[in-house]
Amino acid sequence: MSESNASASAPASIRRSFFQHPVLSVLWRILLLFLAFYLLRVTLRSSGADLKGELSRAKWHYLLLAFASNFLIQALAAWRWSLLMSVQQMHLPYFSAFKLTMAGNFFNIAIPGAVSGDLLKVAYAGQLFGGRKTEIFLTVLLDRVLGLFAMFIAAALATLLYLPQLPAFWRDQRLPSLALIAVNLGCLGLWLGYVLVVRNQRFTRNRFFTFIIRALRFLTPAFLQGLLARLRAAFELYRQDSKVLSKHVAYSTLVHFANALTLFFLGRALGEKAMSFIEYCLATQVANTTGLLPLTPGGIGIRDVVSSTFFKAFAAEPATAAGSIPVLASGLMIITALLGALFVAFSPKLRRIPATSDS
Repeated sequence: MSESNASASAPASIRRSFFQHPVLSVLWRILLLFLAFYLLRVTLRSSGADLKGELSRAKWHYLLLAFASNFLIQALAAWRWSLLMSVQQMHLPYFSAFKLTMAGNFFNIAIPGAVSGDLLKVAYAGQLFGGRKTEIFLTVLLDRVLGLFAMFIAAALATLLYLPQLPAFWRDQRLPSLALIAVNLGCLGLWLGYVLVVRNQRFTRNRFFTFIIRALRFLTPAFLQGLLARLRAAFELYRQDSKVLSKHVAYSTLVHFANALTLFFLGRALGEKAMSFIEYCLATQVANTTGLLPLTPGGIGIRDVVSSTFFKAFAAEPATAAGSIPVLASGLMIITALLGALFVAFSPKLRRIPATSDS
């Protein structure tokens, strides 16, 4: 290795050694947990919410509906992944897919940055379908990307339905409006990325598009180029059965609307009646987008602050619900993770799965 290469790789090796050190790794996770709970506290205090008092007066039938909506999300998430698996003649029993989805929720929150639900899926399915970990990894990667795509679609659809109110919203709430524009630009960017990365054979005869594609590849970091190459390979595997991709996006879009429905039911449980379902959809999709940032376990805290900001902009009534609704949603997310822990506790095979995969 040359001296320049050694110096370039040194910071990366230092970062890896930092996060792999047992004590420092535990301290880092504790710090992230403190950050998440601090943001939850900020969310409650910013609206003057009294979560304990509001829960004591909550309408429990709406809470049960929120729990049922959240269960539907997990069921659909398991179904859409098993759908991708079946195209490659890997027929994973639905209960196994659901069990892995629930267990993945637990690992994504309990051990962020070390053992994720995605690695669990690859490792477990790799034991069932020997020698096919690369294909399994591609299904998990495709599941994530299509889910992200569907989230932007849900945001775009909600924005269209909210279009008559947008001018007034822009005048009164400039910062949330800019966030809304950014999410919709993300939807447009994903469409463009799909065209350039996956469907670019349609433009190979056009010199202008060929030049743009080469320039993008030159400017893209090597690790991202490898990821895009795998993603393109995943799309190629499903090109002959494009209906599966359409079904997956449809299921994923339904998942994201179910997320909004969960918060809508939580709002009704706490007596919030001023906001429309479309406003819940807009707030949820923007918040989930920011929740993708790997700063806290499962995006808890970050998502709550953004949701609360939008609920305040939409004039939630009572005003305290702007803080209590997202925090209660995070509580439901933690309960889901704990239920996932039960699947791990009563599934010895999951406890023996290695944390890494050779994909």
